[in-house]
Amino acid sequence: MRYVTQKRSIVMIFDELSQFSLYTNLHKQFADVKTYISNTDLQALPNGKHPINNSGAFASVNEYEPKPETDCFVECHRKYIDIQLITTGEEYIGYCPVSDCTAQPYDEEKDLQKLSGTVSYLRMKPGMFAIFFPHDGHMPCMRVQETPSKVKKVVFKIPV
Repeated sequence: MRYVTQKRSIVMIFDELSQFSLYTNLHKQFADVKTYISNTDLQALPNGKHPINNSGAFASVNEYEPKPETDCFVECHRKYIDIQLITTGEEYIGYCPVSDCTAQPYDEEKDLQKLSGTVSYLRMKPGMFAIFFPHDGHMPCMRVQETPSKVKKVVFKIPV
């Protein structure tokens, strides 16, 4: 299990997908995500939004080429927890606590707040996942190599 406690809250989690069941007790809808992952060919899912349950959780599937770090930004969300996993390719995701960042105005419609801060880097590849809570700043979509390979990512959005 690879999570860190900070005061009374859990911070970002980064682990192997085979270990996801260790975290289902952290939120009532994480079990629905585990069931969805177990019963779905994630690689075959088309781009777009896919409902997970009747409680507002969904999967957002996207294929893209990762970008240089200079074209990426740190972000956080207030309404959703992100569970990010890659089915094809690799990318870096930066991480920093929101409390260590300078925040721009929150866009309620997009549930997006851009941040400025110094990040630590996670190398995401197939078989890994990361969970970002509202207090976790994250900078996704960074290329690993100068010539990026295409990435297919599933982001599970779980209502807080």
